[in-house]
Amino acid sequence: MSSEPITIGVLALQGAFEEHQRSLEALSPLIRTTQIRTPDQLANIDGIILPGGESTAMGLIGDSTTGLWEALRSYVHSGKPTWGTCAGMILLAERCVGTSAVITKGQSLIGGVDILVCRNYFGSQISSFEMGTPAPPKPAVKLEGMKEEHDGKAFPGVFIRAPAILTAGPGVEILGKVVAVPCRAAAVVLQELERKIEAGETVVQMGVVDALERKEGGGVCYTNVRLHKDVNSTNFEEEKKEVNLMHEQINIDLPGASDETNAREVICAVRKDNILCTAFHPEIADDLRWHSYFVGLVLESKQVKA
Repeated sequence: MSSEPITIGVLALQGAFEEHQRSLEALSPLIRTTQIRTPDQLANIDGIILPGGESTAMGLIGDSTTGLWEALRSYVHSGKPTWGTCAGMILLAERCVGTSAVITKGQSLIGGVDILVCRNYFGSQISSFEMGTPAPPKPAVKLEGMKEEHDGKAFPGVFIRAPAILTAGPGVEILGKVVAVPCRAAAVVLQELERKIEAGETVVQMGVVDALERKEGGGVCYTNVRLHKDVNSTNFEEEKKEVNLMHEQINIDLPGASDETNAREVICAVRKDNILCTAFHPEIADDLRWHSYFVGLVLESKQVKA
């Protein structure tokens, strides 16, 4: 239990930074928040949150703000408590696919966590939804006066143009997984990613891939992106059972989702040392358990320093 006030910064270039501030301040009067827009503002905080929003816009603004991106990289890679939600998670990834087609130099990443992220895995704005996700761990350290809310119930994950973590490297602790069908555009990106991996390529960044096929006589149709489509395969019946079993676990029906046989298990929350990533928006849910967990990381870090 700690009674010492802490200050948590929230990157305020774009996105849901005020929502994070409200959630943190609702936990305890000992938590102060501040908006981060310049490198010098990083000096007096105990931890930082990179909020959800538009990762491309954040990267463009960050790159054009003198010294900010370099300062953020230094802050994150030094091991200081950092939490990225949705777009913020993309920024903390070492590898990303499905990046914006309008950015010729690729998505500007801060890095720090060995994860491969698929941007907009769950689809566009109209595909936003809420589903139960694994509950966060209990915080190791609490602030005096904070309520005990960690009852183990599923957390109401709000997914808005959300990314998904496809793979996590050594040393990355997986805190949550969900089973979901990628949107059509993401499914085509994943198909191309798998082709590149099979060819022996190392993929760090990859842009969006055209999900439409143009017919010679005119007109377009969606690209066939089924993962299991070889009916002559000796493993076809086993693959079919596996797909049917996975489909039974899905409790969401997204507008614009790809063929149901593309259902797969993806990662929605990870931790690497003092860096936390969630694919969804905890700051929008009426549930403060993830914020409580991050505050615990900040307190742990302060105790180690002391």
